[in-house]
Amino acid sequence: MNPPVAFILGLLKMGPKITFVSGAVLLLLFLFYLGTTVHERKRSLGTILTALVVAFFLWAFGSEGIKKGIDLQGGSTFVVQLKPGLTEDGKPREVNKASIDQAVSILEKRLNPDGHLDMLIAPQGADRIEIQMPGVKEEEIASVREKIQQVAHLEFRMAHDNSEAELERIKTSGGVSIGYVEMPMRDPSKGIKSMLVRNRTDLDGKYVKSAHPSYDAEGWKVYLYFNKEGADLFDKIAEGNLHKPLAIIIDGQVISAPVLQTTHFGGTCVISGHFTETEVRTLASVLENPLENPMVILQEGTVSAAFGEATIRQGIYAGMVGLILTAVFMVIYYRVAGMVALIGLAVSMLSVIGAMSLFQFTLTMPGIAGLVLTIAMAVDANVLIYERLREEMRAGKTLRASLDAAHDRAFTAIFDSHVTTLITSAILLMMASGLLKGFAITLVIGIFSTLFGALIVTRVALHWFVDPGIIQKLSVAQIIPHKIYDVMKYGFQFVMFSTILCVIALAAVAIKGKHALGIDYRGGALVHFQLKDEPGKPELSTADIETALKGLTAKNDEGKDVSIGGFYVQKSHSAGGNMITVRAESFAGPAVQAKIESQFGARVSGTNLETVGALIGTELAKKSAWAVVLALGGIFLYLYFRYEYSFALGALVSIVHDCVIVLGFSVIFGQELSLVHIGAILTVAGYSVNDTIIVFDRVREIIRSRSGTITDLMNEAISLTFSRTLLTSLVTFIPMVVLYLFGGPAMKEFSLPIVIGVVVGTYSSIFVAAPIVLWHARRTGHSLHKQVADTDARNLPTPSQT
Repeated sequence: MNPPVAFILGLLKMGPKITFVSGAVLLLLFLFYLGTTVHERKRSLGTILTALVVAFFLWAFGSEGIKKGIDLQGGSTFVVQLKPGLTEDGKPREVNKASIDQAVSILEKRLNPDGHLDMLIAPQGADRIEIQMPGVKEEEIASVREKIQQVAHLEFRMAHDNSEAELERIKTSGGVSIGYVEMPMRDPSKGIKSMLVRNRTDLDGKYVKSAHPSYDAEGWKVYLYFNKEGADLFDKIAEGNLHKPLAIIIDGQVISAPVLQTTHFGGTCVISGHFTETEVRTLASVLENPLENPMVILQEGTVSAAFGEATIRQGIYAGMVGLILTAVFMVIYYRVAGMVALIGLAVSMLSVIGAMSLFQFTLTMPGIAGLVLTIAMAVDANVLIYERLREEMRAGKTLRASLDAAHDRAFTAIFDSHVTTLITSAILLMMASGLLKGFAITLVIGIFSTLFGALIVTRVALHWFVDPGIIQKLSVAQIIPHKIYDVMKYGFQFVMFSTILCVIALAAVAIKGKHALGIDYRGGALVHFQLKDEPGKPELSTADIETALKGLTAKNDEGKDVSIGGFYVQKSHSAGGNMITVRAESFAGPAVQAKIESQFGARVSGTNLETVGALIGTELAKKSAWAVVLALGGIFLYLYFRYEYSFALGALVSIVHDCVIVLGFSVIFGQELSLVHIGAILTVAGYSVNDTIIVFDRVREIIRSRSGTITDLMNEAISLTFSRTLLTSLVTFIPMVVLYLFGGPAMKEFSLPIVIGVVVGTYSSIFVAAPIVLWHARRTGHSLHKQVADTDARNLPTPSQT
C-alpha cells in the first residue's frame, strides 16, 4: 500500500479523535475571536477559523458521506401497534415493556436474520414499534408485511377421527361434538373447509427450536425441530394416539392434519400444504420466531429505488436553480458586496452538509427542502447587514466604520429572528417523526451555519478588501425611494382586509370539511407512480388507471376480501417528470400498488406507497395542534421578554393571521392538509416573526433615540425597513418558487404554503403587526417609551447598544 493511501486510511480510523480535537480547536478559536478587540487580530482569527471550518467539514463529508433516507434510496417504513394477546390458559396478555422488547427482538430475527441489513427497529411510545428498512426491493414488500403482522402462534391438537362425518351430522341434526371445536382450513381447495379438533392444545409451538423450508417431489414444506422437552412431549402424544390425525394449527387455521404413523419422531415434524416458495420461507421465519402479541400496521411508507433517484434529481435540480437565481440577484443588487456574500453562503452550505455527514444525520426529501431554505436564510442575514450598511454610509461614515456599525447594529435583529426560527424548529424536531424530522434537523443546523456565515465569514472577507483600500466604495441598487410613508394612517383598513382574508381561508377549510385533510389526519393510502419519459409513446392517463382499478379487491382490516371502494386518481406535472397519484382506503394501498405495477410496470419507473390508519391520523392531528400552540407560545414568551408586551401581542396576532391564511389558501389551491403543512406552518411562523422583528427592532431603536408621537416614530421605522423587509422576503421567495416549479409533488406540497406564507408574512409584518402594537398601546394607555425603557433595564446590552 502506497504512503498517501495508508495515511488517508489512518485518518479515517482516527475519525472520533480527529472530530474531538478539531472541535476543541475550533471552539477555542471562536472564543478568542469573540474576546479580542484588536481589529487586525480579529480579522486574522476569523480567517483562520473559517479556513479550519471549511477543511474540517470537507474532511467530514469526504470520510463519512451523507446518509440518505428511505424516501431517497428506496425502502419501507412501518409503524406497528401491539394488541393484547392470550396466554396459554386463555387469559388476556397485556402489552407492557417486556412484550414490546420481545416483539422488537422477534422482528429483528424475522426481518434481519443474517444481521446484514442496515435497518432500525425501535419502540415508539407505550405500545408501538417503528421499523425502517432501507434498500428493500419492491418484490419483497409483501413478504415483509406478512412477516410483521403474522403472530405465528403454532399449536398441535388431536383431530376428530371422523371429522367430515361428524361435522355433517352436526349440520343436519344439530348438537355439538363434546370436547371438540370447529376450526377453518387454511387451504379449502380439496373441498374440506373446516375440521373438528380438540378444544384444548396438546402441544404448544413454544417448544420449536428452529424451522427450515425444504422442497421435494411433493412440493414446498417446512421442517420443524423441537427442543429436547418438546421432542419428548411430541413422542408421548404419538404413543397415545397412534394412527390418529394430528392437526397442525397456525393462528387459528388448520394447516394440515397428518396421521401419526410412528411413536418416535426424533424431535422433527413436517408441515406440508399447497405452499409457494415465498409462503414457505415466510412461514418458516415466523414459526421460528413467534410473537406473543398480535400486531397491526398503523402507518406504512414504501418507496422504490427508482422513485428515490427521481426525487434526488428533482431536489438537486431545484436546489441548483434556486442557488443560481439567488446568487444572480445578490450580485446584481449588491454587486461586489453580493459576491462576497456568496462566500459566506458557500461556507454555510458546506457547514450544513458537513455537519450532517459528521453526525450521520439522515438526509430526507423534506431535508432537501430544508437545504434550499438554508440558502434563503443565509442570504437573508446578509441582506439585513447590507441594508444597514447602506444607512450607515448614507449618514456619512467611512466604509470601514460603516461595515463594523452595520454588523453590530444588525446583530439584534439577526439574533432574535434566528432564535424564533430555532424555537419552531426545536418544537418540530421534538414532536415530528419520520421524514419530517429530517427537515427539522436540516433547519436547526442551517440556523447555526447561517449565523457563522453572515456574522463571521462575510464580515472577515469584506474587511480583507476594505482595510487595505482595495474597495473604497460599495454601490448598492435602490428599489424603494428613501422617504417616510404614512402607513399607520391606514392601519384600520389593513386590519379589516386581513380579517376578510382570514374569513375566506377558514370558510374554505370548513366548506371542504374532511376533504381538506390529507391521509395523515383522516387515514387512507396514497400511491405515487413516477411515469417513464418515453418519446413517441403515449403516457399513462388517469383513465387508464381508473379502468385498471375497477372491481379490484383487497383484504380489509378483518382479513376479508372486499372491494377497494372509492378511489381518486390525479396526475401532476413538473420539470422533474410526471406522476400519477391514487388515493384509496388504507387497506387498499398495497393492492393498488401491485395492480398498477403488474399491468403497467413497463410504463412506470418508480412507486411510493404511504398508508396511515384512522387511529394514528387522529393522534397526529392532536400532536400537530399542540406543536403549533407550543411554537406560538414560545415565540410570544421570547418576544415578551426581549421586547415588550405590546410588541409580543402584535407579533402573535400577525403569526396567527399568517398561519390561518396559509392553511386556508393551500386548501383553495387544491392541496390537502398534512404533516408537511405543519412543518411549513412552523417555518412560516418563524419567517413571519423574522420580518416582524426587523420592523420592531427599528421601532425600538428610534423610540430610544428621539422623542415624538408614536405614530410618527412607527411610520419612520417602517419606512426605513421597507427595503430590508421586501428584500429578505424576496430572497426566501425565489428558492421556494423554484422548489415548487421544479420539485416533485412532495416538494410542491411543502413549498406552496411557504410561498404563500412569505407573501402574507411580509404584508402582515408591516400592515398588521405595527397597527396592533399601536392599538394596544393606546387602548391600555401604556407608553411605548416607558415599555422600551423597562425592557432595556431588564435585558443585557446588545451590540447595537454598546
